[in-house]
Amino acid sequence: MVEKPRILVIYYREDDPRKNTSVKMVTHGVGRVVRPRDIHGKPVVLDPFSQEYLGRWHRVLVERYGVVVVDASWKKLTPLRFKGIRGKHLKLPPLLPGNPVNYGKPCILSSIEAVAATLYITGYTVLYNKLIEMYKWMNTFHELNKQVLEEYAEADTPGKLAKTIAEYWGEQPPC
Repeated sequence: MVEKPRILVIYYREDDPRKNTSVKMVTHGVGRVVRPRDIHGKPVVLDPFSQEYLGRWHRVLVERYGVVVVDASWKKLTPLRFKGIRGKHLKLPPLLPGNPVNYGKPCILSSIEAVAATLYITGYTVLYNKLIEMYKWMNTFHELNKQVLEEYAEADTPGKLAKTIAEYWGEQPPC
């Protein structure tokens, strides 16, 4: 069993690199910057424009091929940024960010929050905890989402995940 899945970062350099969460993952040896053409296999591509949610049943893809996070400004993010990226495009179930820029705005996660949530949902809690320790505000992310993350991780079918999302967010979830 893989203890540390690959975290691949497509980095667009649209914000201050000193504050960038993807850069911090890379400098801590958790992630690696890649170009879209360098991606092989079928990794999970975290794509907020996807119609399909990430669930624990996607663990096999995370284990075998890794996770791709596109690090770009939310203000400039469009579906075109994801075109041509190989992999299984999935969006995260709704979560609340703990980061100071988008605190409490559903679904507007930083790259590290998105990767951490992916790891938790797919069962990589050791690496999730390592990411939580990288920023003080990541503890806020954990506290805001720990119950719903646990329930997302327990949902073993798309139907059960959809039911969990509806219980927390209503019939029209924010993302």
